[in-house]
Amino acid sequence: MEELQFANSDSLIPLYIGITGHRDIFEKDQTRLKSMIRDFIESKKKKCPHTPVVVLTPLAEGADRLAATAAIESGTDFIAALPMPRDMYIRSFTSEESISEFDKLLEKASKIIVLPGPKGIPDTLIYEDPEYRHELYYQIGMFTVRYCHTLIALWDGVDNKKKSGTAGVVNSKKSGGPGRLGKTFEKLQHLQTGPIYHIVTPHRDNPSPDNPFAVRTYYSIHFGNDKAAAEEHDRELLVRLDSLNEDIANASISLKNKAGERTEKLLNSNEHLKHDQALLIIAKRRGIISELTMGYQKRRILALRILLILVVVAFISLQIYAEFYGKPVYLILYPLIMGAGGVWYYLAKRNRVEQKHEDYRALAEAFRVQFYLKACGSNDNVSDQYLKRHRGELEWVLYTLRSSEIDIWPTGSSGSTIWENKPVEAFVFLRDSWVNEQLLFFNKSAERQNRLHRKWEMIANWFFAGAILSACLLFMVSINSKILSETNTHIHVLLHSVFLSCTHVFLITAAILHGYSDKMVFGENAKNYQQMAHLYDIANIKLSEAIIDNDLEKAEGIIWELAHEALVENGDWLLLHRSRPMEMPKG
Repeated sequence: MEELQFANSDSLIPLYIGITGHRDIFEKDQTRLKSMIRDFIESKKKKCPHTPVVVLTPLAEGADRLAATAAIESGTDFIAALPMPRDMYIRSFTSEESISEFDKLLEKASKIIVLPGPKGIPDTLIYEDPEYRHELYYQIGMFTVRYCHTLIALWDGVDNKKKSGTAGVVNSKKSGGPGRLGKTFEKLQHLQTGPIYHIVTPHRDNPSPDNPFAVRTYYSIHFGNDKAAAEEHDRELLVRLDSLNEDIANASISLKNKAGERTEKLLNSNEHLKHDQALLIIAKRRGIISELTMGYQKRRILALRILLILVVVAFISLQIYAEFYGKPVYLILYPLIMGAGGVWYYLAKRNRVEQKHEDYRALAEAFRVQFYLKACGSNDNVSDQYLKRHRGELEWVLYTLRSSEIDIWPTGSSGSTIWENKPVEAFVFLRDSWVNEQLLFFNKSAERQNRLHRKWEMIANWFFAGAILSACLLFMVSINSKILSETNTHIHVLLHSVFLSCTHVFLITAAILHGYSDKMVFGENAKNYQQMAHLYDIANIKLSEAIIDNDLEKAEGIIWELAHEALVENGDWLLLHRSRPMEMPKG
């Protein structure tokens, strides 16, 4: 099998800017509006220097084409997301010049996406009936709402209550958009869709709106009137997205080679999967992010261990001063070492070592599940089901997953084509490559976590026992102080200092080791992994039965449920580790 080559473009997550607005914008205002759009695009590039910025535009007359032209002038890629096929779409344009302009812009698009029409309805009815055309315009508006981070609205600010118009798109962006086409979000689920950059725009139907060309920024109604919180939330999303892309761009050759190996393993040397562009993109992103996860996990463990070691060493220096030498140099070591620990802790927090380990793991697992869903022919997207109880700070993870869907949009259900003539083999592949692999992983991980839990708790218990023994010996020295003092005062003082120091040092070390085991959640991880191993074992048995019976509906149901449970488990893992952050010891 040809070795996979990694390019940053395979894995970088774009920042998508959407456009909505009036079609009948005055020609005299277009240069000014285009300049304002271009300046906004440039501002996003400066805020996210490691992140590719891409404009989403349906290329309708007016605002959509101004955005496309502004993107071209600023050297920014744009995706033409069309509500219907080109031949049907151009029927709504006003002139041959407009059609020619559309075609020229379409040629410059980095990608063309055409939304599918409703199934079972003749194309002539879909595209020629005004009601259906407005429904498709609505769908393209919702597509933009779902996948863009920021929506630019060239709008007069008047809500005409038309769901397929500019006001409808803006209102949907504010309130939290619907799910993927054909689905809606649950009533209690709110999609944080990013800000709206509103430029008050005159047009033929309303040539004199209030404060023309004024700029207003709107945020999700989730934040209410707390604009500061909304701005901070948006800033944090951009910081984390750009940080991920920076990590991908700066990844070493060695890390990228390991990511390639992970990708090969996920593809299972299957040539059909390797040549499916959608699956390859998902597999590559999962590979590079998994390697980043492993790197940050090692850094997290190292950071925690060094911090705890510094605390113990600082306490030992204090004991040496108090019980043995009494020289200022040993006393000053305590604040110096604790200060070094504080600096180390600050650097670990500033570099987001913990958060990146947890966030990247969440992303890697989501991409893994998405890969297997696509591989078996499912069009479900994990972003609709993932992290429902983890909104807020992890909204950027969901944005990353949603934006990645655009890269695989044209291919739809990849597995449907790959396994078209032998659909049962899709589930054989999933059983062997996913279910059995995860069964082995969770069994080994549960055993390893149990072993580590016992190891560190045993070492902590030995130090605690050492502290008890030292205290007992200190007691013996104390009750025999008169005898020892009569024979050798120096020995008595030395033994008293040694046993007192050992008692203190062993106790603090036992507490530190127990705290380390608690922060690493070995025990809880072992229980969770054992439960997941049991789940995958059941899935293996039931999926094998479905394959033997050639019951594709049952097999599909098993895979969907397993995917859901895998996402829930990862979300629970995330909550557990978020509740045990690295902290500077203060005791």
